[in-house]
Amino acid sequence: MKTTKLFILISLTGISLLLSSCYSHKKVVQSSLPYSEKINWPEGFKPTESDFFIHNEIDIKASPQEVWDIFIHAAKWPEWHKKAEGIELLNSPEDKLNPSSVFIWNPAGKFTSTIKEFDPPHNIAWLGETDNKKMTVYNAWMIIPTEDGCKVVSNETQNGPKTKMEKIFAPNMVSKDLQDWLIKLKEQAEKQSTN
Repeated sequence: MKTTKLFILISLTGISLLLSSCYSHKKVVQSSLPYSEKINWPEGFKPTESDFFIHNEIDIKASPQEVWDIFIHAAKWPEWHKKAEGIELLNSPEDKLNPSSVFIWNPAGKFTSTIKEFDPPHNIAWLGETDNKKMTVYNAWMIIPTEDGCKVVSNETQNGPKTKMEKIFAPNMVSKDLQDWLIKLKEQAEKQSTN
């Protein structure tokens, strides 16, 4: 009898988590539409096609160029973003990202990421894949000029079996990690800003 009740409780919890993650995914896609529609998503990675989609944004009181210059200096990410520790830039002179950069890092397992969009100082995107092919991620970043500086938008889509588990059991973890990255970027840019 106790086993049956426990099974029912676990099943209901699982269904509840699944339904809430589906609702949140739809809500996040809708809130990001003004930005995500401007991104050249690879096949299968549009927010509505992917297994998981995360949207974050932040206003920064620094020019797009100042933010861009900090952001593309990927070798320095670990100084202000913990998830970038151990990053290895394979073909990036001066330790900065460029249109053909490839980098290996461990934001959530080991990823090899390749730059797919590079339009200074406004857009950068990369496609990353784990060695075991359990997760493929497309990160697209936009730096949009505003009256007081710029808005930085981070859109990430994910596909793969690991993604499906993450979406159900830790849907807010990735969003929080990306928001923390944006907050740290804001701190760096506003500290260095000449505005």
